Amino acid sequence: MQFHGGDVYRHKDIRLDFSINTNPLGVPPKVLDAARAAADLAGQYPDPQQEELKRKIADTLVCEPEEVLVGNGASELFLDIVFTFKPKKIGVVTPSFGGYKYAAQAVGAQLEEYPLKEKLGYEVDDDIAEMLDSGIDMLFLATPNNPTGRTVPIPLLDNILKHCQRKDILVVIDESFMHLCDKVNDYEDFLFKSTFDNVIRVSAFTKSFAMAGVRLGYLRAPKKLTSQIATHQSEWNVSIFAEKCGLAALDESDYLERSRSFLRAERGFVQSGFLGMGFMVFPGEADFLMIKTDIPLYDELLKREILIRDLKDFDGLNGNYYRIAIKDRPKNMQLLAAVQEIVNGR
Repeated sequence: MQFHGGDVYRHKDIRLDFSINTNPLGVPPKVLDAARAAADLAGQYPDPQQEELKRKIADTLVCEPEEVLVGNGASELFLDIVFTFKPKKIGVVTPSFGGYKYAAQAVGAQLEEYPLKEKLGYEVDDDIAEMLDSGIDMLFLATPNNPTGRTVPIPLLDNILKHCQRKDILVVIDESFMHLCDKVNDYEDFLFKSTFDNVIRVSAFTKSFAMAGVRLGYLRAPKKLTSQIATHQSEWNVSIFAEKCGLAALDESDYLERSRSFLRAERGFVQSGFLGMGFMVFPGEADFLMIKTDIPLYDELLKREILIRDLKDFDGLNGNYYRIAIKDRPKNMQLLAAVQEIVNGR
């Protein structure tokens, strides 16, 4: 069984949920309006080709609609990819999102792990080349990574992609949190100017637009790859509700910019708060922070009806690491006050 944040179904008395790392600004109003309007279409089949949504995503990404596929969240697209290309050996960094390991297991692929180093802040470094030379035929690489919150520096990413191109390694880049990062424009400029034909970029509306319950993701790749992946997708894999919500989200042109500005301030506030209490805080770049402490913080906060993400199920981490989502100032203040109370009581 995979464990994820946001598990309010098994924690019903939670008053503050810091385990779910979606955009703290919440679902955009236009998306909520679209969801309500879509209720009138509940008796109608969605478009199995998702033509309108693909066109709009392609316009946003400045690419052709044939280079875009959509799915029931990024997780479904990861499975579509591995079932299409049947990799024998998949490379991942650790710690990272457990969905990559799940996808590898689904097709019986061997998993080759590259452990990130605490002394480097769990940032991907040049030594990843060792894994790239280990015989892998697919690489899952998240930027920014979950749960560390670190992006892959563009010069290093360029080297990795070139290395993989020489080795005929298919690279799946998970961009689920990229649009919440200040570096997003530099990152997009880099990939826009690149000519890699071995790269599949996967993203989702889940994190950026706080649409976790809607389940909508998309990928962009060269047409020679999307045409193959499309044959392994389920029919009607995107509901009419998800399609309409996605179309509305793409009209929120200033929402992501406001989100980045908001996160910049609140991330700094939360980081300073934990540092001031003596916690080790890893400098994340998205809408969450990873911290380290020997205090049983998960259990102590749960007693106070606050849920955070315990990272003990992440490969490469022990029971001393936690992921803290960034929320609005009042909620962040309540969290820090609860943590201060725990610290004072020790």
